[in-house]
Amino acid sequence: MHLSRTLAACALFAAAAFAQDTVTLNNGDTITGTIKTMADGKVIVTSPIVGDITIPLADIKNLVTKERVALETVNGDTLQRRIAGIENDSLRLDGDLPSLPVDSLVAINPPPVEPPKWTGSIALNALWMDGNTRRRTVGAMGEAVRKSEADRISVDAFWDYSEDRQSGTGWNLTQRRAGAGLKYDYFLSERWYALATTRVLGDTFADLSLRYTAGLGIGYTVIDTDETSLLTEVGISYVDENYRSATPSTNYVAARVAYRLTHQLGERTMFKHSVEAFPSLEDKDDVYLQLRAELVNNLTDNMIASLTWIMDYDNTPAPARRRDDHRVMLSLGWSF
Repeated sequence: MHLSRTLAACALFAAAAFAQDTVTLNNGDTITGTIKTMADGKVIVTSPIVGDITIPLADIKNLVTKERVALETVNGDTLQRRIAGIENDSLRLDGDLPSLPVDSLVAINPPPVEPPKWTGSIALNALWMDGNTRRRTVGAMGEAVRKSEADRISVDAFWDYSEDRQSGTGWNLTQRRAGAGLKYDYFLSERWYALATTRVLGDTFADLSLRYTAGLGIGYTVIDTDETSLLTEVGISYVDENYRSATPSTNYVAARVAYRLTHQLGERTMFKHSVEAFPSLEDKDDVYLQLRAELVNNLTDNMIASLTWIMDYDNTPAPARRRDDHRVMLSLGWSF
């Protein structure tokens, strides 16, 4: 028994001797170990005996580090200094900065800031029919977003192709359609952001060689929670439409009004709904808009299935063309 107590006392003495940092509490207790981090008013000290100990900063009377630590301040600076103690509500530091007010300290040894990552999905759809009806269809669509504290970049693209074959004839093109969009948001505040956006669309059977839009605007985040996101945007855009036939090209200045809703229906199911409209500021009859509604289900961590309805509406289409186009697609894809 005497030997066990001696060994325990030696272990405690060795731990204290080799401890890097010392934290003294308001009640006089002293904790030795290594300061792992400090954030949100709490200091985490790693003790060689009991592991991590979380201590409120308000309960700390004095703090000393044996080596330099990273100090993040409220103005965004990061300093590498050794803390020699706390005096008059300030940290005593080594080097050219003798002290730092405690209320100016945001974190000690803050975790490294991870660079913004792209998140999104890619989905494919296909159909093959043979017999009395012979048809082959293939399509793809994808979207990706990269968001940082300062800005957000959004991209999307799609492609649809379809052919039918009648008895005794070759394959006849029945659909060829492709488009893409790019949007940049710069955050002005927690809710408001400035934006720049552009979009291109080509549709063989709508006689549309290329529809090009580009504009600027401002957006407002109405809802931003873990379950629901709702963005609203207004601005001004340039619209240029070129046709495959001899129909004269048109271009005009339009307003741009848009919103995007994303809502988590369950643990694995998400609903997305968006509208982007371009009413002309030069001709009240010239209006183009796209409406999109989508149900996305996570089959696995990365595999998704989606049911998507997209409507394109052009109030002044090419001659002999309808105003509205509808597409309903069941797709299988991957998220990242």
